[in-house]
Parts: sequence; structure tokens; C-alpha cells
Amino acid sequence: MKPLSAMILLSGLLMVSAGCSKNDTPANNILQTGLRGKIIYSSCATTVVQVLNKDIGTDWTNCHDQQTFEHAIGVNIINRNGIAAEAEFNFNIVQKEPEMKCDMGDCGPINYETIVITGN
Repeated sequence: MKPLSAMILLSGLLMVSAGCSKNDTPANNILQTGLRGKIIYSSCATTVVQVLNKDIGTDWTNCHDQQTFEHAIGVNIINRNGIAAEAEFNFNIVQKEPEMKCDMGDCGPINYETIVITGN
């Protein structure tokens, strides 16, 4: 197999394996439970959730429209399942899972967490 073909195959396998995760997270992997939030920004590089019921996260400004939000965290959502931006949902913060990340940042630095959606 040619080196370029092998690299493309390996990249494809890594992307698929990073997205394969179960929705049932073992209890010892859950870092914080009972959170409520909504997606306030999503792009190919960044998804940002505003935490609505706890004082966690940071102030974050959307660089496209200059709107500022409190209690924002950047997230890797394991099981988004079509939840639209601005829709509220319950979630837990879990231990970080391996993921493919863009080198480019979107709208400045923010803390990143891995989350599992637990309901509407």
C-alpha cells in the first residue's frame, strides 16, 4: 500500500473511532452531574454550551456578533443526537475522551469539557 493511501486510511479510522462512544457512561467517569444548558455556538471547530443552573464556566464572547455569555464551556458532545442550538437539555460532564480537534480556535480561548446529554 502506498504511504499516502495508508495515511488516508489511518486518518479515516481515527475519525470513526473517536466518534464511537456509548451513551451509558460508567459512574466513576462522571465528574459533574445534574447540569442544564443550551448550545449557544457551534461550528466545525467549536461547540459552546452555556450552563444555566450552576456557576461554572467562564464569560465568553462570540467573535462573530460580539454577544457575550456567562457560564460558558467549550464541549465535545458524545451524543448530540440532533439537539439544535438554543434548545435546553440536561447533561453531565465526564472524563475527557480522545477526540480529533481542529488546530484552529474559534472565538478565542475557552475551557473544554466532554459531556453526555441525559435528557431534555
